Amino acid sequence: MTTGRRVARKRKELGLSQEALGEKLGVSRQSIYKWESDSALPEVEKLVALSRLFDVSVGWLLGVEEEAAPGGGELSEKQLALVEEIAARYAPRPRLSARRMAAVKVSAAAATVCLCVVLWGFYQRLEDLTRNYSHLQAAITQVESGVNGQIGGISSRVEELLREQNAVTADYATTLVGADPSASQAFFQAYAVPKNYVEGMTAEFYAGNGGNQFPAVRVEQGEGRRFAADLKCGLVEDIQINVAFVYPDGTRQTQVLDRYEGLYGQTFPAVRADYALAYKPVENGTFALAVTEGEYGRLDWDPGRTPLGLPERDLPVAELETLRVGLFKNKKLVAWAVFPVTPGVVEEETEALTGEQWKALNSLRDNQGDGTKLQPDLTFCFPPREVPAEAGDVFQVAAVLRDVYGRTAVRSGGAFGLGGGWKELDNLDTDTSDTYPGGWMLEDGDSICSYIPS
Repeated sequence: MTTGRRVARKRKELGLSQEALGEKLGVSRQSIYKWESDSALPEVEKLVALSRLFDVSVGWLLGVEEEAAPGGGELSEKQLALVEEIAARYAPRPRLSARRMAAVKVSAAAATVCLCVVLWGFYQRLEDLTRNYSHLQAAITQVESGVNGQIGGISSRVEELLREQNAVTADYATTLVGADPSASQAFFQAYAVPKNYVEGMTAEFYAGNGGNQFPAVRVEQGEGRRFAADLKCGLVEDIQINVAFVYPDGTRQTQVLDRYEGLYGQTFPAVRADYALAYKPVENGTFALAVTEGEYGRLDWDPGRTPLGLPERDLPVAELETLRVGLFKNKKLVAWAVFPVTPGVVEEETEALTGEQWKALNSLRDNQGDGTKLQPDLTFCFPPREVPAEAGDVFQVAAVLRDVYGRTAVRSGGAFGLGGGWKELDNLDTDTSDTYPGGWMLEDGDSICSYIPS
């Protein structure tokens, strides 16, 4: 369990909001949020103050002690008496005579010199051993790197040779021309040169998504036995470009030219809703997800950001009609969050950001295009509640995006479930965003995609 989770756990046990805890410690609510989200660590004096407030040790807060032992406060009378007894044991003894004191000093000086010589020799030996070990470690790392590089190079070459052996093309290339979210279409260009050309042969190009194959809208043969094509197909997450060479005798040879991933999702804004979830024991061995008053999350967004693991592509991003943040249990809505007043964006508390508010948010982000970046703290909170929790339940805080073309996407900040012997709420460490969120439900059981905000 991280330091942030330990602070959040103890705060909730005391029934304090982030703001209330901040007041007790003389810091802002944002500081408490940063501590609990592990984006910052409390200063030493604040750790001591937390230790006393929560009645736990500083070591437990920092995760170096497993048990939440009581923290240090003022010394009791017994502890004071024990300190006085220890001090009495080590009280100064009567002074030695001048002659004996001089002898003691000479002996101590000689012993110190001998000890220094021994320690210096030991230090030199230790330094030599450390240097030799470092050289050995570097040599081993270099050998491992060389072997791994050779193995990787051999594997890549074998894979390349197999591809070349099975390829029916001598040369080819594909290009993503663009996408049109309003028509839900993607556009490509491709060319291919057959490895075994026969006079009179033709080429057929296809763009495939799922079980559908869309033939090219144009195919022409140019110089150098090169066939070129324009293609378009439905805008989905994964699209595959294929070519089939058709010989005069009817024989067909097909090859996959390229695959494109994440196209549909990249036409939505990149948004993430960060919120610290926690749970509490209720009674009779039951547990509940606890949402307390004064608990805030943060909406993180970047209009130009590409999702992790996907290449940068210059695709149009659709304008939003609404954006809401929901708390979900097993992908079923529990409650919508509320956005507080944010000058320049949200003038009244609301559960749904409109398209105009979203534009205002991006305008503040770009600072009217003058080159500097501002990041207003756009927060949200949920109504206080307790949600029954059982082993196997999955809780998520997710942004629900609906664009002006009626498309819906869900961007989750992470998935959490009870684990560790019911001792804490575990991060399930899975990508829980969903570009096709048909399985996400409203409170009445309807699909989240059917929701049309009033």
